Amino acid sequence: MKNLLLLVLAVVLGVACFVPAPASAYYYRGHYYRYYYRGHYYGYHYHGRYYRHRTWVVAVNGRAGYYRYW
Repeated sequence: MKNLLLLVLAVVLGVACFVPAPASAYYYRGHYYRYYYRGHYYGYHYHGRYYRHRTWVVAVNGRAGYYRYW
């Protein structure tokens, strides 16, 4: 009985991992945006603020690279 319960649990968990989640994006003027806030569309949310652009800043002098949002 215990093996059957574990098998059922494994099957349910396996199926749940392969079922895709519904996409939460907004389509506006030919582009997809992840966030819609106060009447505007944004692609990124970082530290409680919304941004439309993101770029990778290359590391210098041994420092780690980081994303810049604007």
